[in-house]
Amino acid sequence: MSTPNTDPSDRRPPVTERVTAALEALNDEFVAVAAERPDTATGHSDRAYRLAFICARRAGWWRLLLARPHRREISLLFARAVFHTAAAQQSQARFWRDAAADWSARAERRPTSDAAGAMSNHHDLGIAS
Repeated sequence: MSTPNTDPSDRRPPVTERVTAALEALNDEFVAVAAERPDTATGHSDRAYRLAFICARRAGWWRLLLARPHRREISLLFARAVFHTAAAQQSQARFWRDAAADWSARAERRPTSDAAGAMSNHHDLGIAS
């Protein structure tokens, strides 16, 4: 459905191709970072922050497809799928930011959030739950 670029000065590939390439690179980066196995709370925090950043970037690339100039290049069904995918990536970014904050708190021997579940260090700190 992509329309050819008629401006000879613009030699960039169509938006959908740029988004695809960026998402593939970010997916590779996510897999590599996710495979890391930190052995400290600070390492876990750094890893989680990097995963959050990758997810936020993926959400941004997906949202680019919904920008007004590019919407005409995609079908309504695809646009809806893009919207939901961008929202899911934003939700994953939020999860990883929260996980990073909990790991940072753990590294600093501060109570982690109750929502952290297994990562909660209240017992380690002698705090009754």
